[in-house]
Amino acid sequence: MKKPLAGYFPIFLLPTLLAFAMFFVVPFLMGIGLSFTDFPTVTDATWVGFANYIKAFTADNEFIHALGFTSLFTVVSIVTVNVFAFSLAVLLTRELKGVAIFRSIFFMPNLIGGIVLGYIWQLIFSGILVHFNTALNLNAKLGFWGLVILVCWQQIG
Repeated sequence: MKKPLAGYFPIFLLPTLLAFAMFFVVPFLMGIGLSFTDFPTVTDATWVGFANYIKAFTADNEFIHALGFTSLFTVVSIVTVNVFAFSLAVLLTRELKGVAIFRSIFFMPNLIGGIVLGYIWQLIFSGILVHFNTALNLNAKLGFWGLVILVCWQQIG
């Protein structure tokens, strides 16, 4: 009687798990370890404990601003993407003529790489909107919403 292939499943997973551990888990843990040190170079690190975190949260106003901006951006973009993506999914699951074409069109931005996406939207934001005396990349509030639009455009499909 032949053995089923399901018994070999862990063996097939091993290369992926090793690559994940080597290129994600190990650097992540090393970064956490280095965050508790003061190091001019990696080989000359001295343990400082939570001093880096205390300094970041108490003495560094730029860090607090960046953390707040990142948190706000995360919440706004996640909510927006999920609401629009769910609405689009409901709309595109109906039996309509040409729905497959619309599914492809809405999924296409997911296939575009980050660098190409940045160049496309830089042309849109800087090239087209400058005619309306609005440069999203030069205004902090408009730049935030421009970034939200960019992420939503790519992720909604």
